Amino acid sequence: MLKKDRKTAAGAALPPAVKKAALPGALLLAALVLAAVVNLWLFAALLLAALAAAFAFLLRLGMVGCTGPLLRPGLALCAKKFELRYGSRPKGEIVFYGASNFTFWKTLEDDMKPYAAQNHGFGGSTDALMEQQAERMLYPYEPSVVFLQTGSNDNARGLTLEQIQRNKERLFAEYRSRLPQARFVVMSGLPLPGRPQYWQDIQTLNKFLADYCARTERMEFIDATAAMTTPEGAFRPEYFVRDGIHLNAQGHAVWTRLMHEKLREMGVQP
Repeated sequence: MLKKDRKTAAGAALPPAVKKAALPGALLLAALVLAAVVNLWLFAALLLAALAAAFAFLLRLGMVGCTGPLLRPGLALCAKKFELRYGSRPKGEIVFYGASNFTFWKTLEDDMKPYAAQNHGFGGSTDALMEQQAERMLYPYEPSVVFLQTGSNDNARGLTLEQIQRNKERLFAEYRSRLPQARFVVMSGLPLPGRPQYWQDIQTLNKFLADYCARTERMEFIDATAAMTTPEGAFRPEYFVRDGIHLNAQGHAVWTRLMHEKLREMGVQP
């Protein structure tokens, strides 16, 4: 008998009752496989939801930072962090915006008491990024006072003094236009032991900023140079962490004193 004939004969030899009994078994197996797949997807969805909830909780507590430099996804994450942490707070509080020396200031809110302060610092901030991110990170909070700090990131990216000055004038004009009730306090650029090559330019920029704030409504300037250098004008590494760029607790204590003095001088009530 040919092979094809043998297969046909074998199939035909199966009793109808056996064929009928095999069908429910196959359906049961398919149902079990489908249930396993559904359970796997359900488990994955629950796990992702739990991770998202845990991450949102850490953001709210400020345990996930905005240190940088940050790319676009990181900036979006920072904006979400500020929303979760400060979105339900009253309008009209004091906002510290931009500079990484704000970002690393973990005790800022406590140090600024009795004033209500919000820390909206993010790593790697430049004037361009601060302008781009203000729509999400600054304007919605309608602060009464905004603290800004002139860092050295724009210098490090190769911008000339003239470019930096023009950028700041445009940036400050936009802030004042979008937040007509707010006052702005500009902290001077710091004498950075980790970036001594920029100190001369930073001093020139500080003078420009002091003059700009003096002639512009709702703009104030704090020159921290004398407090952050020796009587001979030398750097004070003890005010900075190891990188020589970011302030440590001792350096932030100096800032705290100067900021409280300025707020009292401005007549800002807690």
